[in-house]
Amino acid sequence: MTGVGPTMQSAAGTRLNRRGRETRQRLLDVAINCLAAGFGEPLSANRVAREAGVSWGTLKHQFGDLDGLWAAVLIEVTDRSGANNPEIWPSFSGSIRERLREMIEAIWTILDTPEGRAVETLRSGLPNDRNERLAAFPRTAAAMAGYEDAWFRAFEYSLADLSLDADKVGRIRFLIPMAMRGINSERRLLSAADLGSARAALVDAMASYLG
Repeated sequence: MTGVGPTMQSAAGTRLNRRGRETRQRLLDVAINCLAAGFGEPLSANRVAREAGVSWGTLKHQFGDLDGLWAAVLIEVTDRSGANNPEIWPSFSGSIRERLREMIEAIWTILDTPEGRAVETLRSGLPNDRNERLAAFPRTAAAMAGYEDAWFRAFEYSLADLSLDADKVGRIRFLIPMAMRGINSERRLLSAADLGSARAALVDAMASYLG
């Protein structure tokens, strides 16, 4: 759940009371679940409001517009991941291969959670063209960048005590999310053994590259 600060305010900047905060959280929960379900149709703000049992006016008061709603969803998901609380991050030890395997398996698990599926549905629904995306959904684009930056920070943290080539670490940092989304796209089509082999091959390749 999101904490204090801008997320505790309405789109107009007014501070939310307890009922307003509860309504906001319900809307975020519904939006995440709807996105995670991925019915193959564009998810409208009206549908989120309807399924949350509130009016469009209430959603507009909370988030302003669809861009504000999607941005809030991404901020909520980032907060739920613990990425903004380094004090709760686990300590890492072991070889490069062991750490990479741990990260790959963690991402694999996250991608199949409601939050992970919601992010991927939202990502696929945004305009492919960067300029168009920034023009139509500036707040969502900024929140997506924040979500991805959280992954970058966690990745760097996991390898921080190892003496590795910084350029190679940077390349792997970008590769992992792309590669994992590709493997995840086959989750419903391939066997668990085949998917496990693909992840193991990815770990082996990256460990060899970094080592």
